[in-house]
Amino acid sequence: MATRLIVTENNPLVVVRSTGAPGRTIISGAGNPNNALGVPGDFYFDTNTTRFWGPKDIQTNTWNIAKSFILDKQISLTHSWELAQIVGPVNGIYSLPITHNLGFHPNVTVKSSAGDILETGIDYNSINILTLTMAQPFSGTAYLS
Repeated sequence: MATRLIVTENNPLVVVRSTGAPGRTIISGAGNPNNALGVPGDFYFDTNTTRFWGPKDIQTNTWNIAKSFILDKQISLTHSWELAQIVGPVNGIYSLPITHNLGFHPNVTVKSSAGDILETGIDYNSINILTLTMAQPFSGTAYLS
């Protein structure tokens, strides 16, 4: 069953709340959250600093900085390559290692240099390196997110 979300925007404050009982709402605004804002269980995103707060404390009804963190990681990468960068063939397979340093296993969309979306194999060597595998070499771009 899908959850219906209600989005209210009063620039710069954006509140996203599902219908039903209060709590578990993501509120955003510029600057640290005021304790009068939100209800226990809510979350808050500071658009100035990219700090994510929450959940708001159930017992004290306050925002605790100890329960917050900065969202400062890069979360996407575009990587282009030419035919000369392709390795292989090894056992009939061509490969292209990509060091992305994103710290997680990203989703990958691959386009040829002509702009066609192509399917390739993806081997996640670590949380910072992946290898694209293909039957035929081509130049293109990988979009990681």
